[in-house]
Amino acid sequence: MKRRASLPVLMLAALVLLPPDAGAAGISVDAGVTPARDRWIFRTLVRSMTRDDDPTGMGRNMDMLMWNNVLAYGVRSNLTLILKQPLRRREITMAGSEISDSGAGDLGLLAKYRLVRRNTRETTFGLAGTLELTVPTGAGEFTSDTWDLRPGIYGSFRRGAWATDFSAAYRIPAVAGERDDGREIGEELALDWAGARQFLVGGSADTTIAPVLELSYRDASADRLFGQSLANSGEQLLYLSPGIKYTRSSLILEALVQFPVWQDQGGAQVERGTGFLLGLRKMF
Repeated sequence: MKRRASLPVLMLAALVLLPPDAGAAGISVDAGVTPARDRWIFRTLVRSMTRDDDPTGMGRNMDMLMWNNVLAYGVRSNLTLILKQPLRRREITMAGSEISDSGAGDLGLLAKYRLVRRNTRETTFGLAGTLELTVPTGAGEFTSDTWDLRPGIYGSFRRGAWATDFSAAYRIPAVAGERDDGREIGEELALDWAGARQFLVGGSADTTIAPVLELSYRDASADRLFGQSLANSGEQLLYLSPGIKYTRSSLILEALVQFPVWQDQGGAQVERGTGFLLGLRKMF
């Protein structure tokens, strides 16, 4: 009976002692990274993405491995600044020929400002505005050659050991600069929802494991050239992604599998396949 009675106390202690970021449910969205004031969080995330099932019968496919490094700093209790630097390796196969290249992607600078914070004895609710600027620092095919903006909003809700979050962002490409080939990249809407349930590990207040389920939607408009929409561009995607997070004090290990449950590719584009994410977060 004493052990049962102490379980709610331990759960509450775990939620209090863990870093603020530990309560965020999602894995695939960087906007959920939230260090305390004057603290840092370093996050590294390896993500795989494939394209296969070529509708043209030419045997086209692509495998890409992305290594995303994120550094977040808590400027104030309501303001977080995030620096993002992706590295990419891509292999493309078409008609029996293979091409591979690698390099750094565009640098991302993201600011998150807390708009609402409501805490009660049972629940926690937060709402923040986000603004990301993408700087064209990438190499070769891994840069957009333009300065892009992504305004958005991020919300989180926690009740006991349950946590959920939601984010929406809209990419506005080419607010400055232009591509050498004259191509205008399409705008994109990104919607993400995630839910998680934390469980204590070994009765320790600073160690938990949390199954995670994410739902992600992407709607990218077709690219344009000389004012005309390009046929083989643009897409709509819906991912269902189960995952897991292991938290021990200020360290988080996370993994996710992304299943494309529905997609509509513009023109004769190759469809997206199953993706994987494996990451680590550390607060300093």
